[in-house]
Amino acid sequence: SKAVVSTQSTGNMLGSSATFRSPHDQLSYIRNSKYTQLYLLINNIDGANLRNEKSQMLLAELAAIDHVHVIATIDHINAPLLWDADKSKLFNWLWFDCTTFEGYTDETSIETSLMVKQTGAIALSSMTHVLRSLTPNARGIFKLLATFQQDSGPEFQGITFQDFYIKCREKFLVNSDATLRTQLTEFKDHMLIKTRNVDGSEALYIPVEPKILQQFLESEF
Repeated sequence: SKAVVSTQSTGNMLGSSATFRSPHDQLSYIRNSKYTQLYLLINNIDGANLRNEKSQMLLAELAAIDHVHVIATIDHINAPLLWDADKSKLFNWLWFDCTTFEGYTDETSIETSLMVKQTGAIALSSMTHVLRSLTPNARGIFKLLATFQQDSGPEFQGITFQDFYIKCREKFLVNSDATLRTQLTEFKDHMLIKTRNVDGSEALYIPVEPKILQQFLESEF
């Protein structure tokens, strides 16, 4: 969002050579500009780099300017969860389903996971975005795994399904192993967890660095 309202982009769009102290100053300049219509096209407004609160709020405030018109695409079915009532009111979206039903070959060719091979900020943003789209019970299960992994220290290799099932039962998060398997499958589909062989058994783990996991726990729970 900072790039969207940067001095360079403001100059390119509005022919301004002014300097600004903050993105909000730039928003004020755009809001008071004499240009009648400004169209902003955003591909993948729910992308990893834009999922944070500050970026979405700045974009919402930009979209609320009378002569600014935002046209954006989303990739994730739960992208609207990025916007609370205030931001939804500012964006004032008109929705059009333009699903192509084509594969994500190009989009996924350079990605292995939402979190692996990404910077810490993006990893944290990706994990937070997905978790907020899940049910409270699912969040509780993920929190349990995250907490256990974090408390186990750097030597943690994973926890077997049976051991994790017992922990979930003790917290009244599941009532059967089938329920837990279903939830873990959803986590795997979202690439929140992975499995690996530990001493001949399949073990569950969250593929993020300990410091990122700690930041996630502190911010979300």
